[in-house]
Amino acid sequence: MAGWVGAAAWAALLYLQSSSTAAGGLLSLFPEGADKVAHAGAYAVLGALLTLGTGRPWLGVLLAAAFGVSDEVHQYFVPGRAAELLDLVADTVGALTGAAFVAFLSRRRRGPRVG
Repeated sequence: MAGWVGAAAWAALLYLQSSSTAAGGLLSLFPEGADKVAHAGAYAVLGALLTLGTGRPWLGVLLAAAFGVSDEVHQYFVPGRAAELLDLVADTVGALTGAAFVAFLSRRRRGPRVG
């Protein structure tokens, strides 16, 4: 349950951030392309939380990537923002990373399989 609540809260935060028409923010201090790292990091958190919520890494990645698609479509309609395919790629790579991390920790916690 905590994974779902966290995922919903994180998704709401991402939505609010992508609704902002403010250009740059803290990212304007970094070199061009640094926003892709921010996208990957944000979606790693979302992918991890959705994996915790669903208990299935691939479903967590799929849901996070679908949210990324909807977020890029949303940004297309926000003045001063743009929908970018490379942002979606970074979102998906981040979601894969977060889901894989949760799956790795889950396997480590269970220990080696016997039989």
